[in-house]
Amino acid sequence: MKKILAFTLVSALMTGCGGGSDGDDQNTNNPGSGSGTDSSQGGNDHGSGASNGEPTVLEGTWRKPCGPVPGEEHHDIVTFTSTGNEFTSSIENYTDANCTNPHPDAPNPTSLGTFTLGDDVLLSDGVTATEFDSHITHFDGAPFIVDDYNIVYIQGDTLYIGVEGGETPAQRPTSLDYDQPYYRVN
Repeated sequence: MKKILAFTLVSALMTGCGGGSDGDDQNTNNPGSGSGTDSSQGGNDHGSGASNGEPTVLEGTWRKPCGPVPGEEHHDIVTFTSTGNEFTSSIENYTDANCTNPHPDAPNPTSLGTFTLGDDVLLSDGVTATEFDSHITHFDGAPFIVDDYNIVYIQGDTLYIGVEGGETPAQRPTSLDYDQPYYRVN
């Protein structure tokens, strides 16, 4: 159950703030190539989202459009909203690739919690992602505690998250999932 919840959060997420730009982003059409991060993020101040509600680069709502759920036979739409260092996420599950038929047996889970943005992480593809540590405090309205260690990267209005988050910092992913990006809604 803990693994499902962590995957739910990661799917819903969180989710891509890039590290600071050194101004030499070489290929903005292919996020997996080139070096550095999107220069629109500016500087190395990721905004750790202090508990006083300061905005971070993740501020706002991000949505992963209808897509397959890895390892499953259904599709989902995931929405992640961040205010300061707090987040909410929701997942809508569907039986079809167009996300028009709700899955009758799958819940549409929601979660909320807090997160911190940490150090820059240089990936093997030359992209500089940012450590993303989340702490889920509620799942479907009930108290629930899950910690997840991941990475995120923002390029323009597109958010990429790590392939799969880990339960400890040592299990943090070292590559991004470029196949299922999130897009800024507002």
